[in-house]
Amino acid sequence: MRHYNIMVAGLSILMGGAIFWLSRDLTGFSETGVPGEAFWPSMIAGLFILLGLLQLAEVVFFPSVNAGRTVDLHSAPVRTSYVAALVALVFATIMTWLGFIIGAVLFIPAIMLLMGERRPLLIVGATVAIVAVIWFVFVNFFNITLPVAVFFE
Repeated sequence: MRHYNIMVAGLSILMGGAIFWLSRDLTGFSETGVPGEAFWPSMIAGLFILLGLLQLAEVVFFPSVNAGRTVDLHSAPVRTSYVAALVALVFATIMTWLGFIIGAVLFIPAIMLLMGERRPLLIVGATVAIVAVIWFVFVNFFNITLPVAVFFE
């Protein structure tokens, strides 16, 4: 377990550093003090680094906390999380071509089915409600345009 914790801590710190590096050309704050486009990537990167350092500190200063514990990477729930991550990656990829609405209408039921939901009415209702609320909030409150399908442009 100690080796996995060190590996995850290192990857977390590297991920935070990569996010900082990739967002280096974005503006931090406007001249009026409003957070710019680098604000949230910087916050997330800082959180990755902080959590990685905390995990590394736990391994170094409290080695007995996880002593004797094993890591199960092959059980059914863990494999389900791998599939869910793959579905999320596919969603993020196809959203470029299909847009948010069509992508989400495919993604949300896929995740619900993966998590064991089998009632069609609930799947359809939840999908419509989730997509509608996300669209409404982003378009009306945040004034952000969500990705549109290529064939609707």
